[in-house]
Amino acid sequence: MKNIKIYNRAKLFLFSILSMFTYTLSFAQDSLVTKTTNVTTRTEEWQTNPLYWIIGGVILIIIIAIIASSRGRRRDD
Repeated sequence: MKNIKIYNRAKLFLFSILSMFTYTLSFAQDSLVTKTTNVTTRTEEWQTNPLYWIIGGVILIIIIAIIASSRGRRRDD
């Protein structure tokens, strides 16, 4: 029983060492040469574009019309 505990602790220790090693290697990938570029971009949120609101409203009206017409057909049957 003690052999199993020792084996499990050894596996945990080796896994910890391995994970620390890979963590160190991932930071070692940073390059020493740094390049700086200044890029100015203008971003616009989709909520501020009126075209999206118009298209969304038209789609909503079409969906409501389809639902209303399908309910009218059920009552006639």
